[in-house]
Amino acid sequence: MSNKFDYRLKMVEYAKLYSISSAAKEFRTTRKTVRKWLYRYEELGLEGLKDKPRSPKHIPHKMPKEYEDKIEDLRKRHKNRWGAIRLKQRYSLTPSHTAIHRVIKQKGLIEKKKKRWKRRKDLRELKAKYKAFEKGEIDVKDLSDIYHYWPFMRGLGLPRYEYTYRELSLGASFLAYADENNSTYASLFAKYIAEHLKSYGIELATIEYQTDNGSEFIGNVNKRINRLSAFEKTLKEYKIHHGRIPPRASYLQGDVETFHRIVEDELYDIESYKSHTEFLGKAYAYLLYFNYIRENRWRDNKSPLQLLKEKAPHLNKGMLNLPPIRLEALLIEEGKGGYHVPGSVLVD
Repeated sequence: MSNKFDYRLKMVEYAKLYSISSAAKEFRTTRKTVRKWLYRYEELGLEGLKDKPRSPKHIPHKMPKEYEDKIEDLRKRHKNRWGAIRLKQRYSLTPSHTAIHRVIKQKGLIEKKKKRWKRRKDLRELKAKYKAFEKGEIDVKDLSDIYHYWPFMRGLGLPRYEYTYRELSLGASFLAYADENNSTYASLFAKYIAEHLKSYGIELATIEYQTDNGSEFIGNVNKRINRLSAFEKTLKEYKIHHGRIPPRASYLQGDVETFHRIVEDELYDIESYKSHTEFLGKAYAYLLYFNYIRENRWRDNKSPLQLLKEKAPHLNKGMLNLPPIRLEALLIEEGKGGYHVPGSVLVD
């Protein structure tokens, strides 16, 4: 017997022995409540003191089971991401969106939204499972809004844009620079990275470059025909998979964005330059430090080099050494019919 049952039994026995008013006062409830349970007890005995199901025996507008099964199937098909309104609109479902939501809720198809720390933890665990250079993020950083760097950019003609590649398994990074942000330079940067990885035995068909949906990567977002951008053509040429993050999911580019913050704090905000050559030299020195020495506390306080030795000891550590270049110089080499980047790229 439950505590509720015992409580009600004592209350009706007290009411029978004394009065309804006395029982209400003794058990700190209303006379209406005492009267209800006393009436049920007199009509049904001990059975009357049990809770009755609140659900109606007949629901005239109850949704047919086949509708519920269809909603459940559609919800699972879209990995529990599509809501009731979108499902109703997309598949012209007859029930109201509130009824559809009720079915989704009753079927247990509503996933609790993850906390930010949990989402970041899951991402770290996923990245740890990647093979070395299996997946990398590419993005472009505008350097013109960095207070300390801007005078050197204007006075020495230093580049405005940083093209960045961040490898997800090791955390290694590569850079290149240009005065413009467009698909031509993005494609040259993609090729520069691809040729470097290829020279160290990485099978390009097994890797992925992930980007956002910027025009430098996918071309004109309003294009009416299915025309590949220069960046997409390069990836297709090298058989590299192009992963695009969904809109408003910038956290999926978190690694390369984190590097942008770090390199701003540790390079652009503190270094001064006397020439373009010195700028590229200091950027190169910083990359060597970042890839070979700097420990990452989010990766068990290990540097990219240490992780490379653990995950892929067969790979040459020299693959973490890729000089930052001016993509304009690479464009000139492309125009001459070659690809190899000459040593003059790193000097004025």
